[in-house]
Amino acid sequence: MPRRAKTTALSLGLATAGAAAAWLATGFLDGPWGMLPGGGFHGPGAPCESARWERFATLREVEVEVRPESPRSVTTWSVVWNGELYLPADFLTPWKRWPHQVLEDDRIRLRVGAEIFTCRAERVGDEELIERLRHAAGTKYDLRPDGRAASAEVWWFKALPR
Repeated sequence: MPRRAKTTALSLGLATAGAAAAWLATGFLDGPWGMLPGGGFHGPGAPCESARWERFATLREVEVEVRPESPRSVTTWSVVWNGELYLPADFLTPWKRWPHQVLEDDRIRLRVGAEIFTCRAERVGDEELIERLRHAAGTKYDLRPDGRAASAEVWWFKALPR
């Protein structure tokens, strides 16, 4: 094998091994690492009903932990509407799994700011509310009404007490 091919193969192998190691390591983290999924949150959670969601209306991101038996966490956006917290799950990326996992087991934990809350998530089915939430998210995140996000499939989940 020519030297250049060996160097390329070695570089690709090291990059692949490094990416795999980083991906595996995120499972041990206290929550997600930016947009990379992480493991379960370290520490107990307060009851969902104690949250007073209005305090967090301006936060850009929240962290959601799903699958209590084998915790996995992700970062997502949020909208506070009429004092209740809603989590959008858009499908702009085809590998998004957490919304499906929530449908299988609705028990979630939320890290909002520095606080953890033990909740459950219920998928929103009311089309009128969904349109209000989409509009609120568009305003909060400065999304163009004719942009890619406007046509994306979005499931909305409401955070509720367990």
